[in-house]
Amino acid sequence: MMKQFSAFIKAHPYFTSYLFVFGLLQIGLLNTSGFTYASPLFFLFFVPFLLFYFGLPFEKLKFETPSFNPPKLVWILLGLGGLVAILHLGWLGKIPFLEAWQSQRLSEANLIRKIGSASLPKWLHYASTWSVRALLPASALFFLIKKNKIGFALSLSVGVLYGLALLQKSLVLWVSIPVLVYFLTQRQWIRALLMSALTGLLFVLAIFANNPQLHGGVNDLKTPTPSERKSSQVSEGLFKRIFIVPGKTLSMWFSHVPKDKPFLHGRDFGLYAKLTGQKTADYNLELYPLFYPEYAKQGVKGSVNTAHFMRSYANFGWWSLPLAAAMLALFFQLLNIVHRKTQGNLAFCLQIFPLLLLSSGSLLTLLFSGGWGLIILLLFFSPKPQASDV
Repeated sequence: MMKQFSAFIKAHPYFTSYLFVFGLLQIGLLNTSGFTYASPLFFLFFVPFLLFYFGLPFEKLKFETPSFNPPKLVWILLGLGGLVAILHLGWLGKIPFLEAWQSQRLSEANLIRKIGSASLPKWLHYASTWSVRALLPASALFFLIKKNKIGFALSLSVGVLYGLALLQKSLVLWVSIPVLVYFLTQRQWIRALLMSALTGLLFVLAIFANNPQLHGGVNDLKTPTPSERKSSQVSEGLFKRIFIVPGKTLSMWFSHVPKDKPFLHGRDFGLYAKLTGQKTADYNLELYPLFYPEYAKQGVKGSVNTAHFMRSYANFGWWSLPLAAAMLALFFQLLNIVHRKTQGNLAFCLQIFPLLLLSSGSLLTLLFSGGWGLIILLLFFSPKPQASDV
């Protein structure tokens, strides 16, 4: 039985990883609204997803995919990633992490974090996103499998420090998580432990910088409560963020759309909105005041990103969820092909983090502006493992 289970996981790595993501969403969803939304979501999305995934005949397809290995490509990826980081921080003229650490109010820290990306020209914004989410993670793992310690250390350092400098916890993880997963899959336990410690340290540093009340400042956006130990605040916050918030946000979307916000019918697609003469809508932003009215009254603007299938729901309602299920099943079957045609372990390590982010982001956004599509492209340029340093 265990051998069959292990063989199934190896044959369907992205499908089984997504089961974890979907299960995690159910924890917060059930905790917030019981079976009110969980039941229709199960029958209208999850069951069709299973049927489409195992019903599509992709296993029978036979075709060749391109494979390239240009010389010095890995150094070019690292150079481009480093150059973008320099341009980005140079454009800002400051390091958001250091500025936020010196701030005394939570509202100031939030503003500093948002300015770090909101003030960029569009070309630099996309370059920054693709660098920290694709170029630097790919170069780190490419150097790692080639056993080039200097290149690996440079890629990892530039990636995590760039993410930390921007005061973005998720950007730190984009580079460190693929490396950690690689060590785990290779059963390099000591390296995995060290990588876990480094990732945890950087993540906690980002949390402290984002929250001045943890290092002498105040939370001016919330009514003061009896003081707790800083470690308790951090651990409780992480627990809620991982296990409760994704599902809770999902529940809030269901409860407010279409009750307080009508179905979009395509208005969140810029091109369609322009062609039909309508104003583009972004419910990630527009729903924030409904979810967090106390913060909105204080002038705080935020986003409430949610699971990938909610874009279909927000546009056309419950009966569009089977379409979202079909799209995801088709995409995972395509990932299986990429997995077989490139280095499987490398492909999985580089794609596990964007896959996890399906709990709080649109698939199309992750693919095109989020760097996932570039990761897939780079996999066809991945180097072969070497027995010695390059």
